Amino acid sequence: MRKRPSGRAYQELVASIVKAFDPGAQVEVGEWIEGPDGRLDMDVSIRGNFDGRPRLAVIECKDFDVRKTGKVGRPFVDALDSKRSDLHADFALICSNSGFTSDALRKAKRKQIGMISVLRKGDKRVKVRIKEEIYFRIVKLGQQTFSYTGRNLRPKVRLERNDVKYVGRPVDAWLSQRAAFIACSQPTGSGQVNAKFRFAVSAIFDVQGIPTVLDSISVSCSTTSQWFAQTIELDAKKGIYDYLRRRVALVRGANEYLIKGVNFDEGTPIDFTPPKAERGVGLMPGEIDDNMVMVHGTTFSSESEIPDLSPLIVPIDLV
Repeated sequence: MRKRPSGRAYQELVASIVKAFDPGAQVEVGEWIEGPDGRLDMDVSIRGNFDGRPRLAVIECKDFDVRKTGKVGRPFVDALDSKRSDLHADFALICSNSGFTSDALRKAKRKQIGMISVLRKGDKRVKVRIKEEIYFRIVKLGQQTFSYTGRNLRPKVRLERNDVKYVGRPVDAWLSQRAAFIACSQPTGSGQVNAKFRFAVSAIFDVQGIPTVLDSISVSCSTTSQWFAQTIELDAKKGIYDYLRRRVALVRGANEYLIKGVNFDEGTPIDFTPPKAERGVGLMPGEIDDNMVMVHGTTFSSESEIPDLSPLIVPIDLV
């Protein structure tokens, strides 16, 4: 019986994940091609159209056991750089089952060679464990002040929490949620939220039991924000981890993204604002961000308390 080539199972796994990302691509495993100095193998080859012309991508699969052979090092990057030239490949990647050394990642970045690992929750062919330092924030809202303007509001009436409702739900809950959104969109530390929302559509509100047409609603409060760092473990039902971008890309459709080890009580406080790339800015198609925020001080305990006011608001006020 013909012996199965070493590492073939991992190559087939890599090919299946790549194919799931682009079902229209031609994906082959263990293909050989004639090079200028003899035959060259391609663990996984991908052919398809990109930018209106045929393209070839080649993936070298390294099914190493990190306990025995360690991570994939720079010599493998050098070898693939040479093979890419001989194959006239448009893209080249290394898919590792054990991670990469820091010098391999530096060289790959300079040579524009992709460095990835495939993720397949529960698949025994996957040995790599993706551990990543992430940043998260704890944002605290101070005491919130809510204001209302309307045509038939009774003058000098003090409005308390839950006094203004829309379809039976408190308007201050929606304002508190918007204050949280605004505070979370500001990456720096302490600040102030002052936001006014005008109504583009007339709607009847319940103000202390009296039907009332409101023109605008407002919220103001102080905010404090603290960034933390924490090392966590990432996994997915079906996806790819990009070491150079430090991002997970998920296959479309039913999927799972798992973050293990997050504890908002055990993060290490940091005294700087992480760069944009670490805050989910610049995501590519399929990529997912693991930037998280814990908010304290909102006036609602459940999303079900919040009325849907956004369709009634002047759109520019929601930006």
